[in-house]
Amino acid sequence: MKQHTYILGIHDGHNCGAALSLDGAIVAAICEERLTGRKNEVGFPERSILEVMRIAGIGPESLAEVAYSSLFMHWPEYLKDLEPWYVVGLREQRMAQAKPKEDQKLVFRQRHAERIQQAVDLLGVDVAKVTFVEHHEAHAAAAYYSAPNALTDGPTLCVTCDGSGDSLCATISLCQGERIQRIAETGRHDSLGKIYSRATMLMGMKPWEHEYKLMGLAPYADPERCDRAAEPLRRILRLRKDGLGFERTGELSMNFCYEYLRDNFERIRFDTIAGAVQLFTEEMLIGLVRGAVRHTGVRHVVCGGGVFMNVKANMLIGELDEVESLYVMPSGGDESLALGACLRRQHQLYPETRVGVGVFDNLYLGGEWGVDDETRAMDEMLTDDSILVSRPADMDAEVARLLARGDVVARSRGRMEWGARSLGNRSILASADDYRVVEKINNMIKQRDFWMPFAPSIREESAPRYYDDPKGIRPEYMTFAFRTKTETYRDLTAGSHPRDRTIRPQLVTSRANPRYHALISAFEQQTGRGVVLNTSFNLHGFPVVYTPAQAIDVFLRSGLDHLALEGHLLSKKS
Repeated sequence: MKQHTYILGIHDGHNCGAALSLDGAIVAAICEERLTGRKNEVGFPERSILEVMRIAGIGPESLAEVAYSSLFMHWPEYLKDLEPWYVVGLREQRMAQAKPKEDQKLVFRQRHAERIQQAVDLLGVDVAKVTFVEHHEAHAAAAYYSAPNALTDGPTLCVTCDGSGDSLCATISLCQGERIQRIAETGRHDSLGKIYSRATMLMGMKPWEHEYKLMGLAPYADPERCDRAAEPLRRILRLRKDGLGFERTGELSMNFCYEYLRDNFERIRFDTIAGAVQLFTEEMLIGLVRGAVRHTGVRHVVCGGGVFMNVKANMLIGELDEVESLYVMPSGGDESLALGACLRRQHQLYPETRVGVGVFDNLYLGGEWGVDDETRAMDEMLTDDSILVSRPADMDAEVARLLARGDVVARSRGRMEWGARSLGNRSILASADDYRVVEKINNMIKQRDFWMPFAPSIREESAPRYYDDPKGIRPEYMTFAFRTKTETYRDLTAGSHPRDRTIRPQLVTSRANPRYHALISAFEQQTGRGVVLNTSFNLHGFPVVYTPAQAIDVFLRSGLDHLALEGHLLSKKS
């Protein structure tokens, strides 16, 4: 295999971004929103493309290929304005079915040419270097090639599930070596994910962004009411008899189910709607995974696609007797497609690439900033003496001391984490033992809905005190929920769901993030608690911060007590 092969992956839909692989390992990845300041950015991710190459220190001439995820991608304007094609019903479905198929083919050809030209214009690469990876193949590749439980001596089962992409919403594949062999697929009209996103809009929230709010609200609902309220969902979508996909029960496409949901959920309590949608999603995903295991006999499972961002469903799948091991692609929504595209092309171009080389050491795949960068930002932005600036000899030990005395600290240090979850390097931290800190942080900066929980970062060595992990899932990337232990629940009450006492933990290891691990270790030495509350460092409605200037700006505009940068600690005098 040719050594030092760089492949650039591009996702140009919603949550757009870029990733760069080197010989089959992801070395840089970033979402465009972190660079534009617009949450869930849509379109061609020009800034992300240039940024991942800057991080790697290469130019376009070093790229073996430029791989787009998805054979087709809508124009950005279409993806930004969802209402015209979300708030629809059977009448609009029949009108859409009557449109000439040639119109769709024309749009496909036009977009295909435009996307190639965008890459050529930005990078100056030859047209022959621009390739495409089908949407669900990219989801599967991202999950399989990064999975620590992928087998080397037998097949691994891969399940993908999302709203839709390239006319599909779910796939089942057997993976071994470089091969991803699809054995079943579900068309976009039979989409489980589209029910969840339409219900999100029905409840006055943003599809493709606020689905997690329904998941967070669901435990507050009465289970019997939820079961009854889920019946209309069971009447329109069900598991296929072979267990390998979903199917409609009638004419109605899930693309056009908004009016059906509106009519059937009218006058149903808001929490019951959330609980019903969550219950139905859990039933369908569990059925899909069970069916795939039963059909193939393969019990080592990897999952990708946006529906598997549902940590409660993942928890239940992980508890299945049929599943021996389970890995869910971190931040497995469409932001992961860029990673999947470059990994898939690596293994197609170089079949001898070792499976396992793509397993993540960590997710700190963005850029990092030095003391000089933050000094320049402070010189420009700190215009009076209301901020105390210090330079602790051991920054993380000092942060641990502040947390132990009850302060809230924003931390912006090291390489930025990739994906939807903050993993300590762009995080707001607090002691998790007092639930009152939830209101404190919400008043300071987060303004989260009252029912939404925060999450804990737990030191690896202390994790068995707080939750059981019998199948060795090792939740380093906040992709699973776990049930907490009663005897130690007080330590992390502010980082748990107050209704069902589950947590979405980050297992912090000294291997993945030695400085963050040292911080929690120092905190535990002072308090006896090996866990801290961790939430993303951003203003409500905005992306997570990236640069020192962004971190300082959010610090100044919020009620945060302290900001820990690479070499400076900023504290408000008040």
